[in-house]
Amino acid sequence: MTPDLLARAGEALRSGEDWRRPLARLLGPYHPAGPRDEVDPRMVSRWASGAMDIPDWVPEALARLTRETGERLLDVADELDAEATPQPRI
Repeated sequence: MTPDLLARAGEALRSGEDWRRPLARLLGPYHPAGPRDEVDPRMVSRWASGAMDIPDWVPEALARLTRETGERLLDVADELDAEATPQPRI
């Protein structure tokens, strides 16, 4: 996994540039040594800068998180579509 892909996943999950600390919280439950509240946010920053290699468990955890988030967003989009008032055709 590249730092760029890590950043893209973090921004997608947190909608913006301030994604490192929220991502550290999201990854905590997936830590291979056991669930925790968060991974050290400084580690996420080091991964993002390329100063440290991204651990092998992170891509799998991020894939799961992005899929789950995407599914929830699609469910909400479907509900919003159902609530939307149809626009008259011109």
